[in-house]
Amino acid sequence: MELREYQRSAIDAIYEHWQGGGGNALIEVATGLGKAYIIATICRELLQQYPKLRVLMLVHTRELVAQNAQELLRAWPGAPLGINSAGLGRRDWRSQILFASIQSVYKKPELLGDRDLIIGDEVHLWPHSGDGMYRTLLAALLERVPDLRVLGCTATPYRLDSGRLDGGEGALFDKIVFRYGIGEGV
Repeated sequence: MELREYQRSAIDAIYEHWQGGGGNALIEVATGLGKAYIIATICRELLQQYPKLRVLMLVHTRELVAQNAQELLRAWPGAPLGINSAGLGRRDWRSQILFASIQSVYKKPELLGDRDLIIGDEVHLWPHSGDGMYRTLLAALLERVPDLRVLGCTATPYRLDSGRLDGGEGALFDKIVFRYGIGEGV
């Protein structure tokens, strides 16, 4: 599969942010425009450049776990991929790239080992602050790897209860590094 121009631009914007010393990046790409393929390409490219990198891909439903994992295997057959999702009947823990539902892993971060990159899809569902599942897991993983990075993917960079995902006290993401809306997609 070939990346579309905007998908390559999104990936390049993420790399540029990190290479410039930036921390947690957020991309805003409208629904249906290939966030799963962007994620798959990032996983493949980063592991080719950093063969020991360990990635955790977090979502909130088994359907998104399956969709994102399938997209990675389509882009990279033979990827070092595991799945941890009770809804899918899989309980992998140590795979280099682990696709997981948050409900299945947040209580046992020690079983995940060290993770260098967390990728979240649908991050508009992640709480801005507090001790929810995502924040609990991220805090535990940051204790193990203090320079861990988080990449957030969403079509909606806002939460009704707390505003922008990249603004305000306690924001997890530094900034939106790339935007591509439905208007541009059409």
